[in-house]
Amino acid sequence: MPVRRALVAGILLVLAVLVEVTILAPLPFPGATPTLVLVVVVILGSQFGASTGAVCGFVGGVLLDIAPPAAGTIGITALLLTLVSYVAGRFAESDDRPWWSFALLSALAAPLVVLAGAALGGLLGDPRVRWDEVIGLMVSAAGYALILGLVLMLPLRRVCRWAVPEAYSR
Repeated sequence: MPVRRALVAGILLVLAVLVEVTILAPLPFPGATPTLVLVVVVILGSQFGASTGAVCGFVGGVLLDIAPPAAGTIGITALLLTLVSYVAGRFAESDDRPWWSFALLSALAAPLVVLAGAALGGLLGDPRVRWDEVIGLMVSAAGYALILGLVLMLPLRRVCRWAVPEAYSR
């Protein structure tokens, strides 16, 4: 991964983790905490491709897994965000995708990440998994991801294109 691309991705991921953990998590949102890191890795995957996106998803997931209060199994979020960002990169390979389709992709990925995280956590014996709350968390995660995706997609695309113009041949 070229240096500027890694620098831009690293800064965006660290900022997303800090905002999600320190600002969004303590706020009393109904349902799930807004998944800012998921939206950022979808945007990075869509802008820089599947392989760079997978690396960004892994790094973002590890940062979320080790950020306080790290109570779950380390690696579950990293695995799930790696897959999501890789899929976003593959989805972006077609030139004719509108920008809002990635916000929809975020909204579709968020409930799947909640469900897969609960399933993996349950299999690994995480006592925090409550199956009676999973459906509500999935619905709220989808709504928050859609809103964040619609708000952040265009500004972060501009940042990526400004900082790494050589990544865009078209």
